[in-house]
Amino acid sequence: MLVRKTQADDLPHLFALRARTRENPVSLAQLEALGITPSSSAIALEQGWHIGWLCELDGCYAGFCAVDVRSGEMLVLAVAPEYEGLGIGRKLLAQAVATLQAHSAARIWLSAVPDPGLRAYGFYRQQGWHSVQVLSADEEIMEYASQLAS
Repeated sequence: MLVRKTQADDLPHLFALRARTRENPVSLAQLEALGITPSSSAIALEQGWHIGWLCELDGCYAGFCAVDVRSGEMLVLAVAPEYEGLGIGRKLLAQAVATLQAHSAARIWLSAVPDPGLRAYGFYRQQGWHSVQVLSADEEIMEYASQLAS
């Protein structure tokens, strides 16, 4: 298992992986409608606004994550269905939190779907995240536990 920083030439592969996640796939068209493209992501990486990591297993893209160091937001965490259950998500999430902490993020947060039937619901809570605001049936804001004490 190799975890390394995301580079611009990885982005097309990571966008394809994001579109085929099991429980919350997001297509290229959906991301583009939000202004998120491989090109915009490459600029964010180049400017240092976003930092990402990917996990490779046997030369295949198994998962990835990205953070926004300006806002403290965990932007995305995705694992390919065939690699679920191997600890990739935990490893990537820990790397993301450590980096945001190293960048002195005042708040480490993410947006998630507040559906207890989804794996992400329990996963984030088991990793020390807590819901701080439910915005709708499709979105809640979560913060990393160490941020709640401050």
